[in-house]
Amino acid sequence: MKNKLIGFIVVLVVILSYPTWRYFHNANVFAKAIINHASRLGEWQYGSISTSLGGSITIRNLKFTPKNHKQSYEISSVNIETRPLFLFKNSALKLNTLLPEFLSMSVNGASLDDEASDIYDTLQERSLWMYIAGYAGSFGCKKDSYTVFPKDAWKKLIGDDQTFNLDLYYSRQSNGSVDVDLIVTADELFSSTWSSNLKAAYFENQLILEDLVVDKLFYNYLDNGFNLKRNNICAQNYGNSFAKYRLSSAEHLQQYLRTYYSKQLPEDLSQRYQRMLTPDIEFNAIITLDERQYVSDFVQQEQIALYENSQLEISTSNSDYFTAELVDIDYTKLDTERLKSEILEREKIERQRKLKEQKKTKSYLKAVVFKTGKSKSRAISLQNLSSVLNKKLRIKTKRGRPIIGYLRKVDAKTITIESLFKNGNAKMILNKKQIASVELMQ
Repeated sequence: MKNKLIGFIVVLVVILSYPTWRYFHNANVFAKAIINHASRLGEWQYGSISTSLGGSITIRNLKFTPKNHKQSYEISSVNIETRPLFLFKNSALKLNTLLPEFLSMSVNGASLDDEASDIYDTLQERSLWMYIAGYAGSFGCKKDSYTVFPKDAWKKLIGDDQTFNLDLYYSRQSNGSVDVDLIVTADELFSSTWSSNLKAAYFENQLILEDLVVDKLFYNYLDNGFNLKRNNICAQNYGNSFAKYRLSSAEHLQQYLRTYYSKQLPEDLSQRYQRMLTPDIEFNAIITLDERQYVSDFVQQEQIALYENSQLEISTSNSDYFTAELVDIDYTKLDTERLKSEILEREKIERQRKLKEQKKTKSYLKAVVFKTGKSKSRAISLQNLSSVLNKKLRIKTKRGRPIIGYLRKVDAKTITIESLFKNGNAKMILNKKQIASVELMQ
């Protein structure tokens, strides 16, 4: 009888512990599947994987080497947040290809190793284009520099110990599109956000990555020290005068536009550009593409190509959006020698472009199809905002701007959102009339 009782207890313990074992096993499988999906970007190595019962998965001690590079990012941890029921209800086999309707992922403490320098050089050549739009004020940093920072200035701007953090959030919508936010933060330098509603082929609960297309993006830049550091470095080439550097930067940009596009900025836009070089600035941009593009094509293009084939609207935190349009050159303000040199340079550039077009070839990756989980809508009505105080929300304004943060206060006409950055908090008061939609993120 005693043996039977012990046997019964053992069986009961096994039965009760099975759901917990299944959950942790599935979480491990799903974490490895996410790494496998990301391997299309390059090679990954990682250490331990741990999971909490709240749906949080942490992968530690990662190393990522982007394709066509030798240098790697060393990453402290990657945190993946999803619903616990998603991990528990689906089989381990399904989780190799199944994606949840909602997912957030944080890449923490990424820094470049010193085994090579090709990623560091790529960032320098693109002036942080992959992280910051606008060439970060590189125009005129040195009197003969245009779209890249001089190497001596670059080494002072981005040190060997600089760390980056990345937050990715996506939400599958009922019409098959995918709302995506990508936030890149450089500690004590800046935070930038790329957001879009990606259109997708909709086949039941399948998501075809290579069929995702983009036609409009929202961009936000929040300065946390980068502008002041850059201004101090670049001003050294102008007798430590920021005013002279700022004017020179605007003129270098104008000369670049005249040389490459036979156009220039109108005076008011040139002045706005100069104001965007000041410290502690926040600015927003809506980029509407002339023609929709596959996301895989979009991320590979250069920043210049993006601006050539889109309409750009810009706003600082204290102004309305205005359209950035180039105007005809005012030749009365240009001397003959400068005009002649710009024309010769333009002809040279046009020849180079034609040669480049002739060599360009197109290769397509095989479409990857993922199934997505099904879950209830996370949309919150404005009338029910008080019920989600201190919860993490994704708000979309009527102009399309996404705002992610914690809801701290709800009044009759406004709400207060607190956004948490790696190096500080920022509170924002929004008028309810500006809000188009609210979505719960946790």
